[in-house]
Amino acid sequence: MFNRIIVPTDGSDYSWRAVAVGEALARQCAADLELVEVVTFANDVKRAEQLMKDRLADSPLSVLTRVRACVLERSVGSTIAQRVSNINGGLIVMSTFGRGRSEAILGSVAVDILAEMFGPVVAVGPKARTDRADLRGELIVPVDGSDFSESALSVAAAWGIGMEARPWVVEVLDPDLVRLEDVVESSYAARLARDLTRTSHHDAQYEVLHNKHPGRAIGGFAETLGASLIVASTHGRTGLARLALGSVAMEIVRHAPCPVVLSRPPALVGER
Repeated sequence: MFNRIIVPTDGSDYSWRAVAVGEALARQCAADLELVEVVTFANDVKRAEQLMKDRLADSPLSVLTRVRACVLERSVGSTIAQRVSNINGGLIVMSTFGRGRSEAILGSVAVDILAEMFGPVVAVGPKARTDRADLRGELIVPVDGSDFSESALSVAAAWGIGMEARPWVVEVLDPDLVRLEDVVESSYAARLARDLTRTSHHDAQYEVLHNKHPGRAIGGFAETLGASLIVASTHGRTGLARLALGSVAMEIVRHAPCPVVLSRPPALVGER
């Protein structure tokens, strides 16, 4: 599925939270793990790499782990994206609230990365469990009726196959809006679940939630379900209040009890 899992770090404990998730994915994908730090000057490369090695020595990992310091180019995000583009089958796993030189946080850095590549990027939010050694299980895909949000379904199908995860298609509706009967409003999610069953070879389920706050609702449902992953498009424009690089996507990551796989539709790569 992936050959190398790449985790941006910046020396902070927050950024290193993603290392445990990266290790779990590397183990399940039989992939190598690479820790990457972006430094400002070439003279900082050796020191940064030694500091990463020293920290690894205190917490040895069970997979082959490399360290690499990259000199800043246009931006931190573009530097990391360039590193991934040089590796066939690379996947980025990053913490959402890292603090330090490279600002390895979901926000400007993730936006830069996804603006230059298809993704996906696995975001490890503040409430995400990082002690889960096995990421197989239930996988949630939020949809909102837009083609952009539905583009995550193909990503979910691939992850469902590769990670042996059962997908759940989840739609969040505003409870104040006038709706038809539940059987009608759930037909959209049910149809997508049937399609996902065919493509993922797993028995996909669906759920319709009613909440003014989609991110919180999805996070709460993931907690109840014991989900291992959430897979979301980063630029839906309707219903789920824009699963965009910002508002709702950030809200989902903030409230998710598990990592969130963010994927940007190819048509939007390069768009700011």
